[in-house]
Formats: sequence, structure tokens, C-alpha cells
Amino acid sequence: MSPVSSPASRRALSLRLLSVGLVVAAALVATPAPAATPATKYGTQIVVKVNKIRLAHDRARLKRDRCLQRFANRHAKAMADARSMFHQDDITVMVKCGLSSYGENVAYGMFTSKQMVDLWMTSKKGHKQNILYGGFRITGAAARHADGVWWATQVFGRR
Repeated sequence: MSPVSSPASRRALSLRLLSVGLVVAAALVATPAPAATPATKYGTQIVVKVNKIRLAHDRARLKRDRCLQRFANRHAKAMADARSMFHQDDITVMVKCGLSSYGENVAYGMFTSKQMVDLWMTSKKGHKQNILYGGFRITGAAARHADGVWWATQVFGRR
């Protein structure tokens, strides 16, 4: 390409660059963000509700973690596909996510995300302890809907 030397050439180049920039900007603005699915919203609402409870009990807010989120997604899907509630292998999650501590809450039923967390808080099986354990700092939560039933997993951890 030859150097731009005349003012007319520079103006023409500037106009071309400006028009390309406007086309790129319009394409970026016109591209809608992917809509959150009901299952994604359900998982997010679990984390929001759990963090409200933790803050009310003077515990640190849990941050979403990609690795834990991946395991929560896979596990909620596995339970929904099997139509059976079960826990995943904690050692696998701890090793793959580099955790020093780990906990997991699972549940299923025809409940809202708020009701699901409320059930965990009244459970006698350690769910409340997972939610309130001060050592946890990160989380992932997911849900899947199958045959009118929600299958939910929340994974807790600390590195």
C-alpha cells in the first residue's frame, strides 16, 4: 500500500475507516445477548438466596466459580436424565477444581428456587451447615427441569 500523501487521500482513507468502524459497531450493538434459560435463572436464584442467608448470619458472600459451576451443571443434568437424586464424587470435584474443602446440596421437587433453599435450611442432613459454613468462599449452582420436576445441585468450596 502506498503512503497517503494528499489531504484528499487522507480524507478518503479516514472516511473509509470511519464507515468500517460504524459497520462493526452496529453489528456489535445489534447482536442480542443470549437469553437466560429458566434453568440458568433457577441456579442464579439459588446463589442469590444462599448469599442473602449467609449475609444475615455474618458469613462471607459466595462467589460464582467456573469450575464448580461446570460440575453443578453436569450433576443437575445427570440427576434429571436419570430421574434420580444422588451426590457426585467429591474427590473428583476437589481435585479437578483444586479445592481444600467441599460441600454439596442436591434436591428435587416441584419447588421454586427459594423454596428449594428454604428446604435445605430446614433439613437435618447437613444442607444448612453447607450453606452457613464460614470456610466456603466459592460456589456453583444449577438446575434442570424434567417431567415437571426441578433437579438442583449447589456445590460449595474453598481453594
